[in-house]
Formats: sequence, C-alpha cells, structure tokens
Amino acid sequence: MSSILLMQMVILIPAVLVAAVFDWKDRRIPNPLCLGLAFAGLVGGAYEFGVGHLWSGLASGVLGGLACMPMYVMRGLSAGDVKLVAATSVWWSLSQLLIALAAIALSGAVLALGYLCINRGVTHIPYAVAIAASTVVTVMVS
Repeated sequence: MSSILLMQMVILIPAVLVAAVFDWKDRRIPNPLCLGLAFAGLVGGAYEFGVGHLWSGLASGVLGGLACMPMYVMRGLSAGDVKLVAATSVWWSLSQLLIALAAIALSGAVLALGYLCINRGVTHIPYAVAIAASTVVTVMVS
C-alpha cells in the first residue's frame, strides 16, 4: 500500500466524513477543516511524489474549485462546499480529479432528489454528504 493511499484512508476520508456531519447538523463546514485538509494533501503529495507535486496539487485544487463555481454562482452550492471540493481536489491527480468531480455530481444529484422529496421547501442541501461519498468512492476506485 502506498503512503498516499494510507494518508487518504487515515486523513482524507475521516476529514470529509467530519465535514459531512458538520454540514448535516450545522449547515456549515469549518474553514480550519478545509484548510487543514488541503495542507495535508499538499504535504502528503510532496512527500510521496516530490516537491514538484505541490504545483500539481495546487492546480488540482484550483480546477476543483473552479468546476464548482457555476453551481456556487447559481446558489446550488455554498462557499463551504466549494472550499471542501477544492481541499479534497489537492489529493487527486488530474485523472482522479475527473472521477471525483463526476462522482460528486452524480451523488449530489441523488442526494438533492432524495433530500428535496423528504424536506420540501428546503433552501440548503448538505452537499458535503455527496462530497464525502464521492471521496470514498474515488479513493476506493483509484
């Protein structure tokens, strides 16, 4: 087992599960959690693949955040959701990022449909649940 996979199982998955619980209960995702998650991903990538990987991780984080911006502008996602996607994106290579974003979109659609059927008139869907589910899937697939 590679050290990055071990770090994903020990740091990334528990952190996104904590973020999902915060989003579900409090409708917010703590900034220190997102910042720590991004920092751990960058440090872990640099440890595993070399310091040059910092740029790749930063690029993945920016791309992940930018991919969420249209939904943020249309108020489909909150700022915390965008920050969480950006923070988890630093853990992925470009091919893994595409898998993760597709998994976020699919699990988010299922979550939104189910949540809206149960809670009519709700204004906030705890999208960190979908982000957490897709993160677990991406770690297991890659």
